Amino acid sequence: MGKQIFPEMQHRETQKKGQEMYPKMIAETKMYPEFNTIFISLHGFAELQETIAEVDKFEASMPSLPLKEMSLIIDCHDMSPFKPDILPVLERCYVMYNEFKHTVLVNPKKVVAKSQLQRVAPNANFKGHFVDTVEEAWAIIKA
Repeated sequence: MGKQIFPEMQHRETQKKGQEMYPKMIAETKMYPEFNTIFISLHGFAELQETIAEVDKFEASMPSLPLKEMSLIIDCHDMSPFKPDILPVLERCYVMYNEFKHTVLVNPKKVVAKSQLQRVAPNANFKGHFVDTVEEAWAIIKA
């Protein structure tokens, strides 16, 4: 079983985007030491300032981790589409993710969010994988 290594963002308010209501982002982070893997689940809608703050925290923790020996799985299945101002932050994330031995992102079920994630990846020379299920992500890590 994984253990949490970063504080959770437990915001349950909603953000209106167009005519739909999206819950604010919840990020749950667990460490699976038996696989040397960080597993992050993202749910909901990302706010710019909150996202920048969380990315800053994650980036600050990176020097203390043996990244070239570690894997990262990010489950984006329940993530909502981004506002355009988040996309440069996402590009910054992809650059950071390239430091890991393996990085696997589970595609969002929302088509717009999926296309946003995949469209930004080439701009950052992202070397990771996009898959459709958590099981596929673990198969890559364990291979």
